[in-house]
Amino acid sequence: MNAPPAPDDYFRTVERAFLDFRGSGLVLSPADWDLVCRWKERGIPLDVVLSGIRATFSGRIRVSSRMSLGECARAVEAAFDANRVRRAGAAAPGGPAPDAQTGLEHLAGRLRSWSPDRARLANPDSAGDLVAAARAAAAQIERLGKPKNASASAGETVQAIENDLVNRLQAALPDAAREEIETEVRNKLAPYRTRMPESTWRTTFDRAVRRRVGEFFGLGPLFQ
Repeated sequence: MNAPPAPDDYFRTVERAFLDFRGSGLVLSPADWDLVCRWKERGIPLDVVLSGIRATFSGRIRVSSRMSLGECARAVEAAFDANRVRRAGAAAPGGPAPDAQTGLEHLAGRLRSWSPDRARLANPDSAGDLVAAARAAAAQIERLGKPKNASASAGETVQAIENDLVNRLQAALPDAAREEIETEVRNKLAPYRTRMPESTWRTTFDRAVRRRVGEFFGLGPLFQ
């Protein structure tokens, strides 16, 4: 099995692919760099990004030298939504590939069965509220999974549900764990600190922290 690409490889591969398709330019613009950083820190796999870039250019008759990477964002998000659903509702080995409805049902099932480790909460008494929030999120996702409610914006709605849950989890985090997570993320991003605008670094840092919080409480796969 091939090792996952190193962080720098991720950026270089996206840059090279986009510029090759566009046929002009030597480097990405600051805005494009910000977009790649956001994709990387959200955990969007490299092959998904490349798929979105290919899909964008395959649908164009003419390509402008002024085209930005942002014009590939919609296709990348669509590819990521499809990838999330496939992974979340992955069938048993040898079984059929799941559809979007199955994937949403799997997400809902995970939330319904989840409960936090009380020892990891700043206030163990908040466990009940977190469980209730997870069950409510499961109910919302189940409604999204019904055929009559299916829409292209389902991925955005799931993301909003996840954001609400991670906000609650961040509030329940003990101070020591919060400091440990932030230090870990800061060290991880240190090699890129001088290469990012301040706003880009801050956004990247915040997103990485939120993802680690989800992992800390055992909901990592939901927070991509």
